Amino acid sequence: MNMRYISSLLDNAQLLVTLSILYELSKYVAMKFKKSSKIVEGIIIGAIGIAIMTFPLQFSEGLVFDTRSILIASASLAFSQTSVLIAALMMAAYRIYNGGIGMTMGLLVITFSFLIGIYWRKNLLNSLRIHKIINLYLFGVVVHAVMLVCMFAMPYAIAIDTIEKLGFNILLIYPIGTVMISLLLLAQKDRDTYQRRIREAEERYRSIFNNDHAPMMLVDPSNGQIVDVNPAASKFYGWSIAQMLKMNVNQINTLPPEKTIGEMNLAEKSKKTSFIFKHRLADDSTLDVEVTSGPIFLNDRKLLYSIIHDISDRIASVKALQESEKRFRLVIDSAPDTIFIQTGGNFAFVNNAALKLFGVKHETQLLNYPVLDFIHPKDREVVMKRIQSLNDLDEAVPAIEETFLRIDGTPVEVEAVAVPIVFNNARGAMVFARDITERKILQREKTEWDMQIRQQQKLEAIGTLAGGVAHEINNPINVIMNFAQLVVDRSKDDDETTFYGKSIIDESLRISEIVRNLLQFSRQEKSSHSYANIEDIVNRTVSLMNTILKKDQILLNVTFKSELPLVKCRSQQIQQVLMNLLTNARDALNEKYPGFDENKRIDIDIRQTFHEDRRWIEIVVEDQGCGISEDVKEKIYEPFFSTKPKDKGTGLGLSISFGIVKDHHGSIAIETKQNEYSRFIVELPVDNGWEV
Repeated sequence: MNMRYISSLLDNAQLLVTLSILYELSKYVAMKFKKSSKIVEGIIIGAIGIAIMTFPLQFSEGLVFDTRSILIASASLAFSQTSVLIAALMMAAYRIYNGGIGMTMGLLVITFSFLIGIYWRKNLLNSLRIHKIINLYLFGVVVHAVMLVCMFAMPYAIAIDTIEKLGFNILLIYPIGTVMISLLLLAQKDRDTYQRRIREAEERYRSIFNNDHAPMMLVDPSNGQIVDVNPAASKFYGWSIAQMLKMNVNQINTLPPEKTIGEMNLAEKSKKTSFIFKHRLADDSTLDVEVTSGPIFLNDRKLLYSIIHDISDRIASVKALQESEKRFRLVIDSAPDTIFIQTGGNFAFVNNAALKLFGVKHETQLLNYPVLDFIHPKDREVVMKRIQSLNDLDEAVPAIEETFLRIDGTPVEVEAVAVPIVFNNARGAMVFARDITERKILQREKTEWDMQIRQQQKLEAIGTLAGGVAHEINNPINVIMNFAQLVVDRSKDDDETTFYGKSIIDESLRISEIVRNLLQFSRQEKSSHSYANIEDIVNRTVSLMNTILKKDQILLNVTFKSELPLVKCRSQQIQQVLMNLLTNARDALNEKYPGFDENKRIDIDIRQTFHEDRRWIEIVVEDQGCGISEDVKEKIYEPFFSTKPKDKGTGLGLSISFGIVKDHHGSIAIETKQNEYSRFIVELPVDNGWEV
């Protein structure tokens, strides 16, 4: 029996050598017959199995033992299920052909070796967390333990006898053979898998390398020698592939050789993968290129794999864009008007004029700050809606007048227009703003001048009419007064007649006073100009008004701010202007303060000023009375306009005063706030141009 076991082991050794040759042969067949490789592979395995079965260990008549179980089980781990199934069917057919008492057992061993091998491969070969050899040994033990169980397909006595004589040896030797065969097949399979993957990767690399439209090359980083180039690189540079394989990368790159080597070192160490170079072509021209480069191992050799992209157009576009942006910024920064860009409601760009308008020294004081912080509160709601229309609805907004705030809070009136824009990939708006503060001041001054001109024209027209009417009224009034005096003189003791006569005379005198004022208003009464002391004029006026003002408990303060020069004027007319202003101030104070009050006072300030290259006398009459409303303020210089009852005023005082001051080439203005104060400012030129 020992010699037989040794013979069985020799069969196993033969099996090991045969399967090694088989695996290499199956690879060759698979390459030659790709579509039917599994069938051919199964036939070869089956043929080897039949060959093994021809040299069995014959235990008794019709009962033989061989290593088919090792072959089928190990092949199930390494070969495809189809191939092993074909081999198992071939060996099963041969075993049927041989017949004998052990035929059924032999068929069961073939079947279970196949099934156990397939199950172990799918579920246990890689999932059990044990060493691979132990895994395969357990696999061999299971297969051949099942083999022993299959012996009971024979008569019981024969099965028991066979197990007693061969069982221990089978469980000892066959699992070891299974481990050896399985390790050999699996190692060859892994090697083949790796080789196949390498071959496929090389084929893919070569296909991509040769068929890609982008120029590619392999370079030795140690010396810059070009190792390989694709057809696209040959076409791009203008040299043949053979020529380029003899070249060094320094013949293409325009950088100094030491810098080129430095850049290749960065790529080799993967510290930098993208480079911008100027490459030389075969015709000695140069192009801007972007090179993407990184290390690659080929045949145990470390190379640089480089992909080259022509970026000449991109570089030209970038330069053109930079020049355009430079011109744009130059134009924008040189613009006299404020220009800024807002995105998300914040400043994203400002020009120099914007810095000046907002009163900042550097753009960082504005950039990324909310635009609304620099908008006057009265305009913020409108501006917020405009920003929403620009950013969200992408709609341009019309020009409007609004008020900006400088960084110190000073308001600035501007005219602003905005258009939607995309800036730094964000939706926003470009705003053009023009400082119209001076224009608004000029408009207000023009409005005031226009009002004064219209007032002057109105007064001149009324004055002409008033002068004519006054002359016509004078004669009948004199007649009425004379006849009324005669009535009084002749009435003697008739008290009622005397009363009526005197009443007629009083009213006639009143009419005569109105006529005199009308003549003064129309400048029908002429008197010459002469140099006078303004202090004397003011003092005479104050002396006339002092008694009345004291009676009304009004305090009068007169201040002469400096030594005043003589002024060319008509003294009586200037005195009349002061009388009218003091009378109006007195009435305003009495209306607000019927009795005594510490604020019931009139302040007169007289000073010398200089403007328009001339000397002026400025007279300010201020009271703390009831003030003047805006609607009344526009009408105060109109003849016969008065807010007083008819028995207390004719409405000619300020009209006459206005005309007198204009006749002296001066000006009269008012500053007032209702229920607080009124301030009349009279300016008279020291030399008004009239002849003395």
